Amino acid sequence: MTLPLQYSAAELADQLHEGAVTSRQLVQVTLQAIERTDGILGAFVSTDPQGAFEQAERVDSARRRGEVLPWGAGLPLAVKDLLCTDRLPTTCGSRMLADYRSPYTATSVARCQAAGLIVVGKTNMDEFGMGGSTETSCHGPTRNPWDTERTPGGSSGGAAACLAAGQISLSLGSDTGGSIRQPAAFCGTCGLKPTYGRVSRYGLVAFASSLDQVGPMANSVEDIALLLQLIAGHDPLDSTSLDQPVPDYRAALKQPIGGFRIGVLQQQLSAAGLDPQIAEAVRRSIGSFRAAGCQIIDVELPHLEYSIPTYYILAPCEASANLARFDGARYGFRASAASAGKLPAGSSSGVDDPLPPLARMYSATRGEGFGSEVKRRIMLGTYALSAGYYDAYYKRAQQV
Repeated sequence: MTLPLQYSAAELADQLHEGAVTSRQLVQVTLQAIERTDGILGAFVSTDPQGAFEQAERVDSARRRGEVLPWGAGLPLAVKDLLCTDRLPTTCGSRMLADYRSPYTATSVARCQAAGLIVVGKTNMDEFGMGGSTETSCHGPTRNPWDTERTPGGSSGGAAACLAAGQISLSLGSDTGGSIRQPAAFCGTCGLKPTYGRVSRYGLVAFASSLDQVGPMANSVEDIALLLQLIAGHDPLDSTSLDQPVPDYRAALKQPIGGFRIGVLQQQLSAAGLDPQIAEAVRRSIGSFRAAGCQIIDVELPHLEYSIPTYYILAPCEASANLARFDGARYGFRASAASAGKLPAGSSSGVDDPLPPLARMYSATRGEGFGSEVKRRIMLGTYALSAGYYDAYYKRAQQV
């Protein structure tokens, strides 16, 4: 059978409905592609062949009985490894959660499963979503399928690389500060960070809660629209979820774009450090939209230079608070008794350890469980939230 690379998810769904292919065949070819190529790419951190084949058999049986199934029923799906799943581990690319299994499934994943999509595995990522290259994962790096000496971007690098490599046609990622959009660009695939609140965050392990968002990743805009259709909508389990109707995204793709107004940040096209090839590609895109009848408008954002500094206050502060729950006391990694009993740096055997045993266990667990990038962001956030600095940093960033 032909690899998923040669078909979009929409085309594969049509083949399923027409009986040209079965869900079991799709799952089989997907798992074979992962087995054949992932030793080099490192896009997946876990797979569930048994569960995938069982679900495929249920979908195929229902289709043989003539049941009317939702769009996408029987299609394989990859899920970024910070979305909770009750069958597969949810590690967030961190030693801290290396063996963690969630007792529940994230709403976005559950909605896909309810529509008949089949989770075949979890994809690699920068630890807790903190990074832009998928190199900070405890599972090792993910490589770009177009050139394995290059990064696929991050933090949803595995979710983008598996699409570009033709291992699968649909994946779910998450985006806090570019973690869907940047790897989609690096790998030549499609990705969307939806409007905040459009997709439930329930079951998404939190990095920066005011910025985190679950989103679709695929190889075509049509597939993005179809996957977003499944995961969007109000969720009472997420207090930030928007209680608004979900439009027909696929139908919207058929609307003519002539007359659309597109803003262009001309200041960015001449910004220092911008690769000339990227600038030229953007200019060609602008020309294509203009030729299609769109109105191109130059836009100025005079405060744009403050966006990244503001992000690097807000995101680490929220990370500091969110990651405080990983202490080794309830779930996840816990340092050994020997590690927890070590004296703090600077102490000697002749000096009493000032830390009580529980604090020593917390300190050793977090020191060993978190990687260096996560530690840096926790320390930045903790500093900005500390007494004497809260107003100067975090409050001011919120105002910005």
